[in-house]
Amino acid sequence: MMTLLVLVIIFAIFALNFFSKKQNATSNIGESFSLIDQNGNMFFSKNTKKKKLIYFGYTYCPDICPMDVLKISKLFDDNPNLYKELLPIFISIDPERDRPETLKDFIQNFNSAFIALTGSNNQINQIIKDYRIYVKLNKKNNSDLSYLVDHSSLIFLMDENDNFITFFRTGDLFMKKIDPFLKKIL
Repeated sequence: MMTLLVLVIIFAIFALNFFSKKQNATSNIGESFSLIDQNGNMFFSKNTKKKKLIYFGYTYCPDICPMDVLKISKLFDDNPNLYKELLPIFISIDPERDRPETLKDFIQNFNSAFIALTGSNNQINQIIKDYRIYVKLNKKNNSDLSYLVDHSSLIFLMDENDNFITFFRTGDLFMKKIDPFLKKIL
């Protein structure tokens, strides 16, 4: 009987430990970062005292990235009060081609609230790791500049201190899924 009780207690401890780790697994998504914006200025995420809506993409993307950025732009166009509380951020996953001037040309086609960011390969790779983004450059060789990039299509909602709140898939349901969070913000 005593052996059974000890086994039950050990099992309960392992179960509690397992489930508490699983529950907190998303809390370590993202970090504060510093990158270069579309105007060539340093941007420090920790200095922005707004919630952040972060999208990872690249300017040479032929289809998905522009459509996703357009969805976020529409969100801000339809909800002008968001400007006070929420900052839309586009982070390039292709720093080799996405220089500040390239980002500026790209982002000016969308909502003016957007901040577009790039950095060194090391900086971008660290952010990709911190946000758990899948990225694969499809280069034939090192001189190939016409490559496509496979990547996760997610939009991250972060709080004022760069803590993870949630993420959204960029599909058709994005606007419906983000709506409850917008009601809390507004």
